[in-house]
Amino acid sequence: MVEVIVTDRDGNIVKRITVDEDLFNEYLKRKVERGLDPFTRWGLRLFRGVFHPVPTGGANSESFTDTNGTSRTQYFKRPMAPTSATIPSLECFFNTGYCNNRLWVVVGTSNTPPTPNDYKLGAKIGEAIASIGLVEEQGTLTISGSLTFAEAKTIYEVGLEWEGVVAGYNTCGRVLVDRTVFPEGIAVGAGQTLTIVYRWIT
Repeated sequence: MVEVIVTDRDGNIVKRITVDEDLFNEYLKRKVERGLDPFTRWGLRLFRGVFHPVPTGGANSESFTDTNGTSRTQYFKRPMAPTSATIPSLECFFNTGYCNNRLWVVVGTSNTPPTPNDYKLGAKIGEAIASIGLVEEQGTLTISGSLTFAEAKTIYEVGLEWEGVVAGYNTCGRVLVDRTVFPEGIAVGAGQTLTIVYRWIT
């Protein structure tokens, strides 16, 4: 939604024009009714981290719990110049100098209902590096991954883990970005492939 407001010298609204306000309000109503999920929370953190204004030499950070259960606060933006010839100052979640930075699709067998504070799957049994697709004309982003099982499984939980620098400049780790539970379970036969696709509409 885009909103444009014109006010007079006393702060009274003279004119207010919006684009897509009805879609925004409908989406917001559904999100409030459903509750905040980890994927939405991380989407908001990512947008804030990327778009937060930071002056030259400044930094911004986010707090989270990694998949090992450790509380972390890590930089999203930070000066990347070395502090000395031997000790670099690359303390940034997006730094790839020491750690991978990528998403993993993960699956598990726990049917425990999800909460906004989940930091790992209940019982992870498989993972695959996610691929990313962007269709700008539609305003959609897809994140997907596939796993093939040698024996039959019933999957109850799927999720996304984000791998990156979680502390300092060289402590690698992962963060759970989403955990979705299917109470009835998803039966996957031996030799069958399970594909998980996340679609994000901007």
